[in-house]
Amino acid sequence: MDHYQYNGQQTPPVNRNSYGNQIWYIWGPIVVKIVIGMIVSGVASAAIGAAYMIRHYGLSAQMTDYAQQIANIYQKDYVQILKAVTKEAARLSSYVEGVAAFVTIPVLLIMFHKDRIREKLTGFTPNKKAPLWKYSAVALLSATLCVGVNNLLIIGNITTVSEEYQTVMQGFYSAPLLIQGISLGILVPICEELVFRGLVFQRLRMRSGFLSAALYSAVIFSLLHGNMVQMIYALFLGVVYAYMYEKYGSVKAPIFAHMVANLISVFATHYNWFEWMAKNPMRIGIITVLCGTIGSSMYVWMQRIDEKPDHPNKPEQTLHQENLTSQE
Repeated sequence: MDHYQYNGQQTPPVNRNSYGNQIWYIWGPIVVKIVIGMIVSGVASAAIGAAYMIRHYGLSAQMTDYAQQIANIYQKDYVQILKAVTKEAARLSSYVEGVAAFVTIPVLLIMFHKDRIREKLTGFTPNKKAPLWKYSAVALLSATLCVGVNNLLIIGNITTVSEEYQTVMQGFYSAPLLIQGISLGILVPICEELVFRGLVFQRLRMRSGFLSAALYSAVIFSLLHGNMVQMIYALFLGVVYAYMYEKYGSVKAPIFAHMVANLISVFATHYNWFEWMAKNPMRIGIITVLCGTIGSSMYVWMQRIDEKPDHPNKPEQTLHQENLTSQE
């Protein structure tokens, strides 16, 4: 059992006896998210496929040879059916992502809650939670980074290079605006931040320094996005979100930041804000520089937040006893 220093305080003991347990401890939340996502996606694809075949081949579930008919049709028109199902699944991707996140969030909250209980039992004192009014900096930094980084990708012509990115975006933003807002702007950020910052980053942070934990969790977050444009975007923001978690002492900070960024992306895409900026090189340049100025100012302001706990290395029971003694 080893102890490590975290913001000048002793962290909970880490069990290094089982390598398999260590791997699962870090990767478990990611596996949970991926497996649930695959199950939801598989069910959705099966439903889409069944609906397509009933609509185009006149099948009825009451037919006694229903399974045999499906097998015969698949053998004959497999490629055509696969293309149709893939296209429809892409169009409904916002719905699928939202449902997957909705199903995954309760599981992640249980894991997150157990981690906090484990910290308390080992006497670990977490960072102080920043007051609510300081979350205005979170919103401003996230908003300016969203617009600024997207503008840089547009200026660098990176967004047009990746066909996979274009396909993914078309699928996400083909749903009604309300569905996009609920799914991509609320449910997905909560799910992803619980996984990558609330669980993976925090668990790594208990064993290592901030930079290595932030980079490791951000790299995983980036790779799981699957295309070059989103990977670049996610890598950069992943580190920023980890920093927010560190300074604000709560997973609410990166969740709020992620929501702000995603909602801006949803509305900017729906109302063609990025296209409007890209039409004029001077316009997009000025807005990008302005975003960089505001974002860097918010970062400097965040650095002044004192996140260090008032009583490091002291379990809650010890602090309670000391308070009683001082009152006597």
